Amino acid sequence: MDTKKFFLHASLVLVIFLVPVSVFTQMDTQPQPYGGNKLMREFICDEMFYPEQALKNRIEGTVKVKFTVMTDGKKVNYHIIESVSPELDREACRICKLIMYYPAVKSLNYIIADVIIPVKFNIKKYKRNCKQKGFEIFELSDWPIDTNMIVYATKALKHAPLPVFDDPKMNFSIFIRENIKYPETAYKTNITGKVTLSFVVETSGRISNIEIIQPLGGGCSEEAIHLLKQIKWKPGMLDGMAVRSFMTASISFSLSDSSDHQYLPNNNNTTM
Repeated sequence: MDTKKFFLHASLVLVIFLVPVSVFTQMDTQPQPYGGNKLMREFICDEMFYPEQALKNRIEGTVKVKFTVMTDGKKVNYHIIESVSPELDREACRICKLIMYYPAVKSLNYIIADVIIPVKFNIKKYKRNCKQKGFEIFELSDWPIDTNMIVYATKALKHAPLPVFDDPKMNFSIFIRENIKYPETAYKTNITGKVTLSFVVETSGRISNIEIIQPLGGGCSEEAIHLLKQIKWKPGMLDGMAVRSFMTASISFSLSDSSDHQYLPNNNNTTM
């Protein structure tokens, strides 16, 4: 075999060998909610305001909301494909509009895709969830609420979101220090460091759309999310109305006896 034929043969073998590899690296994904499906389901349960008339008439069921996620993550074309009642349909749609999504990916490109979210309304489960949080039913806040769905940077607000604690002496650092539980795997493998998260403070004071910006292994990221979800917030205010706002925070994990765990909010964000 002469030199030209040898290199041609080698090139063909190389191309044939690489084709399956490139196919497998082009992983296709459906639209994904920020934080994943588990956190999305928990948020739906936490944020749900069961309409008074539906509670009175004991109306239950699953509303299915369909919408389209565009290539930039924006959601459009909301409509109900399975209805239960007008009031439950409206509440299901309201909750779904609060959930942020990553766009679908096909062959390494963002594509437009539809999503269907089932929102389950169960009175017994709803009341049990409310009692676990210390109240009989979930009540809407007294302050006026901005309904345009914009998520503002905290630096653009008149008043930034604030954590709410029953004990006036409680603050971020104390709360984290008293409630953090070092994950067993992280403890045994001597993992230390910082978990940085971003999240949205909703007008209800709930948090949503949690993202892990800087993860830490050994269960630390999961513990950071758990701690963050325990805190109730007073929402950010703009023009006399409660608005949605975007925040980031860091939770430190240290095995040193002389080092306190810290929860450090960062208000220097940009509007989403």
